[in-house]
Amino acid sequence: MVKKYKKGARAERDLAKLLKKRSFSVIRAAGSGGSISVPDLIAIKKGRILAFECKAWKTVPRLKEREYKNFLDWCKGGGAIGFLAWKNKQWLFLNIKDLKKTNIKKDGISLNDLMFVVNV
Repeated sequence: MVKKYKKGARAERDLAKLLKKRSFSVIRAAGSGGSISVPDLIAIKKGRILAFECKAWKTVPRLKEREYKNFLDWCKGGGAIGFLAWKNKQWLFLNIKDLKKTNIKKDGISLNDLMFVVNV
């Protein structure tokens, strides 16, 4: 369990650094993945709020139904655009609203494409 936590935390810090290099203000949430439902990362730039649920799995990540609903509700309440962020060999992103109808492995976008999509 500790190894899994360290791998996930390392991936979250990696994404935070990439976003900071793109001039985002980034917060890595303490206790993400715990009983309090918050995103793993929150990134803000020019008033645009992005929330990320990060996964560093070898297999295609899935969110449990409750995890998905809580994340979606958090994004709606906070005015954030939510993304599932998957680090396998490279980072792929999928809008949380598209999670039920698409597959991140086939339909996920790169960080460069994400910046274009969110227009920052």
